[in-house]
Amino acid sequence: MGAQSDGRMHYEAALGLAYIGQTGCHSLLKLLAREGALGVWQASATKLREWGALPRVISLFESRRRAFQVEEVEAAMACSNVRFVPYGAPDYPKELNDLELPPAGLFVRGPEELLARLSTLPRVAIVGTRRATAYGKRATEAFSTAFATGGIAVVSGMALGIDSRAHVAAMEAGGLTAAVLGCGPDVVYPPRNRWLYNRIASVGAVVSEMPPGAGPARWTFPHRNRILAALGDAVLVTEAPRASGALQTVSWGLSLGRPVFSVPGPVLSDNHRGCNTLLYDGALPAVDPCVTVEDFLLQTRIQRQERQPRSAPRLGECQADTQATLGGGCSAHSERVLGALETGPASVDGLVGPTGLGVRELTTVLARLELAGVVRRAGPGIFVRAP
Repeated sequence: MGAQSDGRMHYEAALGLAYIGQTGCHSLLKLLAREGALGVWQASATKLREWGALPRVISLFESRRRAFQVEEVEAAMACSNVRFVPYGAPDYPKELNDLELPPAGLFVRGPEELLARLSTLPRVAIVGTRRATAYGKRATEAFSTAFATGGIAVVSGMALGIDSRAHVAAMEAGGLTAAVLGCGPDVVYPPRNRWLYNRIASVGAVVSEMPPGAGPARWTFPHRNRILAALGDAVLVTEAPRASGALQTVSWGLSLGRPVFSVPGPVLSDNHRGCNTLLYDGALPAVDPCVTVEDFLLQTRIQRQERQPRSAPRLGECQADTQATLGGGCSAHSERVLGALETGPASVDGLVGPTGLGVRELTTVLARLELAGVVRRAGPGIFVRAP
């Protein structure tokens, strides 16, 4: 009973911080890592001053804390079909702990089991301009499809243009997608994306640190970009001018040590100047979707292993998982690839003949087998059966 009571107190504290943190008390989130949600929520004015909080923040915090009514908040969440994942909970994405101001919790809409699944999958944040050209849209669809087909979740911001194309392509490929909003999880913004919001909420996850009913503002989108960058194991920019908000996500990603991929575009086009500048500054070039998936797996392998420190599944487990994700034909492809690797290490080109598969099919199957731990790299572009 004591553990349940402590858990409830922690939940209410995190929920309170999430609600009042949007009203001028956001700086207190930097105390979460050291004091925990309950410690911050119950702190006296004297203690907050000792921790470096500004007087106006302390005054506002105490006023908002007194006015907070958890029963009213939970009733509003129930009406909106929203659940809350508090800071420190098992299903709270631990990558958010890397942020200087981690969210006090996440408000989530979508099938409950998908957040748990999202926490175990590799994830790529795909971002870009709202004013996408036909070129940028085609590139986004190709890369998002390749990632989703390879078992990699696509995270984006549900904005018009590139974000929308990334979400749709991932879902069309049967992959998992998550939308990180700059407003409450029950607020559809932009309004014309209601169809997309409804679709993501039914087969993916809609995520926000802002409570139900909270509307968008100019500051909320740059602020949500830190969560978008943290949730991705890497950031891919498919089209962006130099002043694009997508580059804010890139900055957050770089500060967190995330690899950044950029799709090159016409050098005389303002709409691609941000992407081309990223490449000039050292971003990884994304010129082929399948190769980029391979590069992603290589660049993020350590981070993914740290998130999922479990023993590699055996062949039967891998086949079952792969078949469930990509369809029955993929299991047979996996067997052919693994059989070809029985004789020793091989490159993708070297596997074409023994397996009878094309390069694109091989790349997808190898990516899945590598994610499952059944295949590993023995060198650049060389694969071998895992021991």
